[in-house]
Amino acid sequence: MKLQLVTFMLASLFGRCHVAPAFGDAFQLGTEQSYSYWNEVRAGNTRNVSLTVGYIVRATIRAATVWGNDEHKLLRFQVESPTLSTTPGDVSRKSTLSEIGSAPFFAYWNLGQIKKIYVDENNDVTLTNFKRGVASLFQYQLLDGKYVEVDPSATCDVQYTSYDETRYRKARSNCVFAGERFERSEYPLRSSTVYSRNVDFTVSTEGSLDNVKAEDYFEYSVNAYDKFGSFLESIVKLDSKGSTVKVKTIQKNTIEEAVKSLGLKEKTLLSEDYIPKCTNKNCDTFAKLINAHKKSLANERIGKQGTSKLFLQLVKLGRTTSTETFQRVLKDEAMQEQRGQVLDLLGAIQTVASHKAAKSFLSFESDEEMFLAERYLQALAVGSRPQKAVIEDLLAMAEKRPNEEKFYDTLVQTVASLANRYAKLPGNSFETNVVQQVQDYLVKQLNRCGKDRCKQKFIRGLHNLKSPQTLNVLVKLALEGSSKTSVAAMKALRSFSVFLWNDEFRATFEDILFQVSKKFDTSARALALDILLDLKPDYDELTHLAQLLKSNDKAYELKQYLLQKLNMLADRCPHFATMLRKVIQNDPRLNNYHVIGARGLSTALMRTYSSVPSFNATLESLQEMSGGVLKRGVVDLALEVGEEKFSMFTLGLFAGGLSSFVSSNDEEENVDDSDSIAGMELSVQGSVFRPLVFFDGKGELMGHVWSGTASEPTPAYQATTLLQDNEQRFALQNGAVFHLSTLGAISIDLNGQVTMSIWGRNAHSKVEQNTGIVVSGSVKLDTTFVSLDVCFVASQEPQLHLTSDLDFSSDPTLCMQVMQPNSVLSQTFERSVSAPMAKYRKIRQTKITHKIAGVTHVLNQKNNNMCNLIAQS
Repeated sequence: MKLQLVTFMLASLFGRCHVAPAFGDAFQLGTEQSYSYWNEVRAGNTRNVSLTVGYIVRATIRAATVWGNDEHKLLRFQVESPTLSTTPGDVSRKSTLSEIGSAPFFAYWNLGQIKKIYVDENNDVTLTNFKRGVASLFQYQLLDGKYVEVDPSATCDVQYTSYDETRYRKARSNCVFAGERFERSEYPLRSSTVYSRNVDFTVSTEGSLDNVKAEDYFEYSVNAYDKFGSFLESIVKLDSKGSTVKVKTIQKNTIEEAVKSLGLKEKTLLSEDYIPKCTNKNCDTFAKLINAHKKSLANERIGKQGTSKLFLQLVKLGRTTSTETFQRVLKDEAMQEQRGQVLDLLGAIQTVASHKAAKSFLSFESDEEMFLAERYLQALAVGSRPQKAVIEDLLAMAEKRPNEEKFYDTLVQTVASLANRYAKLPGNSFETNVVQQVQDYLVKQLNRCGKDRCKQKFIRGLHNLKSPQTLNVLVKLALEGSSKTSVAAMKALRSFSVFLWNDEFRATFEDILFQVSKKFDTSARALALDILLDLKPDYDELTHLAQLLKSNDKAYELKQYLLQKLNMLADRCPHFATMLRKVIQNDPRLNNYHVIGARGLSTALMRTYSSVPSFNATLESLQEMSGGVLKRGVVDLALEVGEEKFSMFTLGLFAGGLSSFVSSNDEEENVDDSDSIAGMELSVQGSVFRPLVFFDGKGELMGHVWSGTASEPTPAYQATTLLQDNEQRFALQNGAVFHLSTLGAISIDLNGQVTMSIWGRNAHSKVEQNTGIVVSGSVKLDTTFVSLDVCFVASQEPQLHLTSDLDFSSDPTLCMQVMQPNSVLSQTFERSVSAPMAKYRKIRQTKITHKIAGVTHVLNQKNNNMCNLIAQS
């Protein structure tokens, strides 16, 4: 009975699942089988997948087992009659790819995996890669399950699934791709790669390979633009011709002896990178290109898309350019007007060679040289590829404390920004040694400071560094420092991720906002409020914040700021709007005109700056007023992708001690009675620069008023910097290597003017921001016999005009206008295929133009009313 039961169970198991044939039957020693090989590769843009370029390779593959046992075998492959045809066009008659079939190559097979291949040492890289692709087709398993395999593209987890006794699929996942990659840490500036890689194969009842179909699909798109990118697809088919012949074997005892007898070079299956060398006399170099396009780098061209486009080309070339070449360009007298833009380039290129060249050129003997020195440091601060050697060099320079105070301030901010970006690179952190050295230096110098101005300089450094380890230092300064120090510390704290704030930090910010422990400057309180709102308060927390509105606090501008922020968030989020409405309706003291209609000129608003088909961006404007004049203003242009946000450019204005020029009967508490001061703070891609002080002291202010020096348009910031900077390398199953890259640049020209009439008691200001934005991406596959290239470029010149009119002849009246003129978005898609052996090249190009209508942003009803009053006066 027991024997019958065991027999029945075994019969049931064999009836439910098939038993895979042994591998020994698949590659019988001394036999050779022929296969037809077909590989089609095509590429195009994601907007229109029907417009593609591509190529097809056809050949006959002969696979023989020339040495082996049950577990180890040596396979010999011969490629015969390879041909190439391209799409569009047909060059198959002109190119036979004779080199591919010139000599056999071998592969070491072990239990279904190809461990090594052996090729002629004279084979070039792309020929060897092709052979890797052929050999990898013979790598398969006949039992379902998970395996780890190496193929030409990567080391991957592979799942084998059988459909029946002869049909299988293997799906790759968790691939570790070979080759260096670089991408920005900020998600909105990244590019996304979606890929699928599957292989279907069929074996005979004996386990030998009948046919294979391998499919690779890669889609590459820029995160900032909807469906803006390209794709590449490869399909490989291998079909048995059904004929088997006998071949001679290698008479050796071991696989090592058999391989040694071949006299060939050993290689792994991983494809090697191939970068074609330029052999044309007209090939561009950094110096040649920059001399040919000097006009595009002139000062008046900053803020134009032509400057950004050239900038991207020069950055690519500059990353392989020598220090000597950079120095010759900088010292060229014909480049004198373009030196500022060249230093922008060196800061973006950010190699050790470019840094040496810039450093050797800089000096401080004149204001112009000082300006250029600061310009290079500012460009370096927003660069995407910080180098450890450069950080160490600048830190050593800072430790020697240069005599030029403005340069020293900029140097401190640059070192901190570079350390922050370096900490975010793969494999690094804020615990990395060089980052720790920068942090220790900033904290040490901060502790030595006695005056506010000194403390503010190193607080800005901690602001740029953004190390979580410095949070307690900044919180202490915010709580215990002077008014100016407290505000600077709060600005730094506002820049940190909200995920760092726990209940203890929340309590500290509530202390500052509600002045529990002592009185704080209204700007510090407003910044604390910003952080508490960034934390997305729930109903109870929002109810607590709203208590400020009905309190006896005399800081009515802060209350107005809170109202404006609540309205702004309600406009952006329906859930928040519902919760805010509920909070107000459930409190009769809060729900009345005397609270909701609080006086004040402070504003907070967020508007859409651009949207599809252009990039998604928002414009946020915060204006904190005091005594009828601006105390702190922020205009932030931010790129948005999903829920991720990235600040591209922030313009901050600050002022103090000006209320006496406007009003003398203001009852607001904490009106600033300090010396008259006004200035501008700039933040580019999250890096804060040293402030630009317009005047400091009433005497200097009156000098500007009487002389009219502020009434002419004056450049405040001119530079071109990188936005996107991403590179990836992949290999297809066929062995061919392709590169994905995206570079984006923004050229900014910011200028402004202010006019003030003491007699007419009014003032007018205008700020114009002209920008040229270009994003260029490509998917490029290069071999010695064929090349594919799909390029996509988007360019636009958006502008922003901010004007304000202030009438303080009686009650202060402020009218603000934010305008965006008409602009045009151009998107170009270029697809090309070339066959160097046949001297054939075909290019297809598609261009799409979108006209984007200008807009004047609606601010709020109070602003509309005040604009009407000023217009009528």
